[in-house]
Amino acid sequence: MTGPDLPSEKEFRARLEKARQKQDEKSWESRDLEIERSGAAGKAWRLSVEMVAALMFCSGLGWLLDRWFETKPWLMLVFVVIGGVVGIYNVFKTAKRMNASDFEE
Repeated sequence: MTGPDLPSEKEFRARLEKARQKQDEKSWESRDLEIERSGAAGKAWRLSVEMVAALMFCSGLGWLLDRWFETKPWLMLVFVVIGGVVGIYNVFKTAKRMNASDFEE
């Protein structure tokens, strides 16, 4: 039953489709903005994870070797230093790659 104030089904579907298209456009714009904002934070997190991963891996390796060779704490200390150096190297290498890809775009 269609009253005088209610649109026909065809009009309703057209308005609904138009509203959906408008919503999709807004969501794409907000996604682009979100990607731009989160880009720097994502890069910072990646660099932090690179550093922490190298330190944790080398520390764990040093600890295991200390237990195996019974040289506590010397190998762990050596491998913590090696992990720090490797972590810094990875951070510089990754940052250089990120910087180069930013200039390409």
